[in-house]
Amino acid sequence: MADERTEQATPRRREEARRRGEIPRSAELAGAAALLGALAGLRLCWPGVVQSAADTVRSGLRDCVTWSASASSVSALVNKALLLSAAMAGPAAAGACVAALAANLAQAGFVVTGQPLAFNWNRLSISQGFLRMFSRRGLFSAARSLLKVGAVAIVTFVFVRSRWAQVLQLSQGSAASAGASLGGLTWGLLVQVGAVLSLAAAADYVFQRREFEKNLRMTRRELRDEHKRTEGDPLIRSRLRERMRSLARHRMLQAVKKATVVVVNPVEIAVALKYEMAKTPAPVVVAKGRHLMAQRIRDEAERHGVPIARNEGLARAIYRSVPVGRQIPPELYQAVAEILAFVYRMTRRGRP
Repeated sequence: MADERTEQATPRRREEARRRGEIPRSAELAGAAALLGALAGLRLCWPGVVQSAADTVRSGLRDCVTWSASASSVSALVNKALLLSAAMAGPAAAGACVAALAANLAQAGFVVTGQPLAFNWNRLSISQGFLRMFSRRGLFSAARSLLKVGAVAIVTFVFVRSRWAQVLQLSQGSAASAGASLGGLTWGLLVQVGAVLSLAAAADYVFQRREFEKNLRMTRRELRDEHKRTEGDPLIRSRLRERMRSLARHRMLQAVKKATVVVVNPVEIAVALKYEMAKTPAPVVVAKGRHLMAQRIRDEAERHGVPIARNEGLARAIYRSVPVGRQIPPELYQAVAEILAFVYRMTRRGRP
């Protein structure tokens, strides 16, 4: 049970996988997006492309009578053919590139890593290759490919069968009308094939996402080990906290000897206040504690001659509401002022 991957991946594990190039990505989705992008590019530029092709064919037929097989004539013909090919393929290629790039960025964002290109001996292992071939992912990939080919074949068959009469009429019209009809039929078939491939790509992306999350799961031991690496050992953390508390108590006790007065609840609480009229508008709590810490504050005050005043309610109120290093709130000014006045009178009379 301890070695079963039942825990969800932590953000740290996800970031490490991302740095290694392991991201939930479907190549089918990028391929379907590229096809749809190519169709969109053709759709936008198709009228101009058809007109350019028709003009090129007309000029070629017109000039074929006087055409001579010279170097310049051949070069001009090749240039026209290349320009026509670029005009026909350029929009489709541009649309496919933009759509494929957008699909990949939408799936995983911008990731740059060279680790997937690193040499791995397992990729050359025949046994590992067979294991990958007959794994769950490999079987799903094979079934997906077969279903995709079958779906495309069925869609093509249904489309051609439903428009068979229109296909037969292509030979009865003019070349222009036949070309327009053929272009419309081809466009309709490509759109339906693109829709089928898009559904297959969506299913593949869902599968790839689930497989990625499953492979990224962690065992409880891995989760504990990562927690120790990131947060530190619990025993060490507790010792550090205790050390910090010890240092804080030491600083408080050092501050008691410079306090103006220590207000005590005789048995339970002790609060040391420091008031410098020229520096602070109100007294500041420099130390406070309960039980043993309160006794140490009282002992430190007696050792350094700091006045100790007994006021149970005031000591409890300051202890509960004012952190060390903060000034007392205005609602306690009156009570503290009375104690300070008493301390100043006793100090002037020479009484501790």
